[in-house]
Amino acid sequence: MLKADVCDLIQVSPAAEGVGIERTETRRRVYCTVRSIGMQEAYQAMGQGLAPELKVILAHDFEYHDEPLLELGGKRHKILRTYVTEDDGIELTVQKVTGNAREG
Repeated sequence: MLKADVCDLIQVSPAAEGVGIERTETRRRVYCTVRSIGMQEAYQAMGQGLAPELKVILAHDFEYHDEPLLELGGKRHKILRTYVTEDDGIELTVQKVTGNAREG
């Protein structure tokens, strides 16, 4: 698989309310390939109130650790769906985060 881009997978640890512990983020940089969303998939997602924008493909499924966010080209995306491919890669379907940039 061609590894044309890099992205940051972002894990978020929630703030502990009333304890004074702030929310923190941990980033991991991985190689990826970026593809567009198919029309059929986009229309099905819109029917569920989602707006998928891209598919980000990692060469190996073990590179993904259930991170809720991904940053690509300086833009933050929420990971909506994952799919393990036949060659043991993983596709992450993502939607651009709007509003609160720290959403998770």
